Amino acid sequence: MSHNRLSIGSTPRALAATLCAWLLFTSANATADLTVSYINVERQASFASERLYAGKTLASRSSELGFKRGGEIAQVLVDIGDVVQKDQVLARLDSRTLASNLNQAEANTALAQANLSAAKAEAQLAAKTEQRFRTLLEQGNISKQIYDEAQLSVQTKQAQEQVAQANVKRALAATSADKIALAEAAIKAPFDGIIQSRYMDEGTQILGGTPALKLIELGPIKAHIGVPSRSLASLTIGDMYNLSWDGKVQPARLVAISPEVDPSTRTLNAVFKISDGIIPIGAVVELLLEQRVQAPGFWLPISALTASDRGLWAVYLVNAENIIERRLVEVIHNEASRAYVRGLLSDRDRVVNSGVQRIVPGQAVLPLRAEENIAERTNKSLNERVKKGLNDPVTESLNHPVTESLNHPVKKSLNHPVKKSLNHPVKKSLNHPVTESANEQANAGR
Repeated sequence: MSHNRLSIGSTPRALAATLCAWLLFTSANATADLTVSYINVERQASFASERLYAGKTLASRSSELGFKRGGEIAQVLVDIGDVVQKDQVLARLDSRTLASNLNQAEANTALAQANLSAAKAEAQLAAKTEQRFRTLLEQGNISKQIYDEAQLSVQTKQAQEQVAQANVKRALAATSADKIALAEAAIKAPFDGIIQSRYMDEGTQILGGTPALKLIELGPIKAHIGVPSRSLASLTIGDMYNLSWDGKVQPARLVAISPEVDPSTRTLNAVFKISDGIIPIGAVVELLLEQRVQAPGFWLPISALTASDRGLWAVYLVNAENIIERRLVEVIHNEASRAYVRGLLSDRDRVVNSGVQRIVPGQAVLPLRAEENIAERTNKSLNERVKKGLNDPVTESLNHPVTESLNHPVKKSLNHPVKKSLNHPVKKSLNHPVTESANEQANAGR
C-alpha cells in the first residue's frame, strides 16, 4: 500500500521536474548556440582600385558646310542620313549672275589677246622700219632726224606690246576669279560621309560662311575621355582598352594623349579609336581603369563594418574560445560591396561578416564559415547534442511514456491554460500533508 502511495505521488513531481529541466536545457543551448557567419581574412600588400572615367564619342572628321559667298539657295540635293561621296555636289546657289560675269570676263580676255596681237605686229613693223632707216642713214640718204623718229617709234610699239600683254593677264585673272566664284556657288563633299544635319532649304537667302549642311565621316570613330594626370601610369599608347556603353563592352585602341591639362576639368584628353561601329557618335562612354595602390591591409565585406568613434570603424572577430572581440579598423578604399581596411587584424582572423548588430563583445557564439551550408551545420550540431545527452538521466527521461505525451496536441501548446497551471497553488499542494492523507485513504478503500 505504501508502495502505491509513493508511486502515485511521485509521478506528477517527476513530470514537472523533467519538464522544467528540458525547458532550461533548451533555453541554455539556444543562448549558447547563437550562430554567426565569419570569414578568414588575409593580409594584402596592395589593392587594385577601379575608377570609371566618362567621355564622348566623336567622328574622326566632322564639317559644317556652307557657301563662301552669299546668295539665294537654288538647290539642296541631299537630306539627313544620305551617304555621299567625296566631291559630290550637295547644294547650289543661284549662279546666273556669276555665269554672266564669267562670260564677260572671257570676252575681255579675248579682246585683250587681240590687242596684244596687234601690238606685237606694230612693234615688229617699227623694228624693221628702224633697220631700213639705219641703212639709209649710213648711205647718207636720210637725215638724222628721220632715223631718230624711227628709233623712238620702235620703243613706243614695244611699250604698247607690254601693255597689251598686261591687259591679257588681267583679263585672264578676272576670268579665273569668275570661274572660282561660279564653282563656289556649289557645296561639294570634302570626304566620304553621311549628312548629319540640313539647316537650309531652297529659296533661302544665305550669307557667306553660314552653315547649310553638316557632314560626318564614315568609318572608325574616336572617344575622347578625360583622365587625371595621376592615371597616366596606367595608360600606354597603342594598347587596347575596354569602353562600356549601354551595358555593352567595346574594345578600343589608345591613339593619343593630350600634353596639356584642360583648365576647366583638370584632366588630360585621352583619345581612343573604335574600329567597330556598335557605339553611335555622340554617345557617352566609360573607361574602367584599374590602378594598383601599394598599401597593406585586408578586404572585408561592407556588412562586416560597424561605425565607431573619431571616424574609425570596428569589426567583430571570433577568438579561439568562440568569444566575440571588437577591433578598430580604418577604411582606406571602398567599393560597392567591399572595403579595404587596415587596423588591429592578423592573417586568418575569423571576422564576422554579417549580422553584427546581433552581437556584443564577450558574447559566446557558434561560428560558421560563410562558405558552409547553414542547414547542414545546424543539423550536425543538433545530432551531436543528442548523442552527448544519451547518458544524461534528465535526457533519458525525455523518452519516458509520460514525457512522450508532450507531443500530444494538448500538451504541445505551452501557452495552454493547463500548462500554465503548473504554478497554480493547487498544483503546488502536491506535497501538502492533506493531499498525501487523501491518497492514503483512497488506497485503504481499494
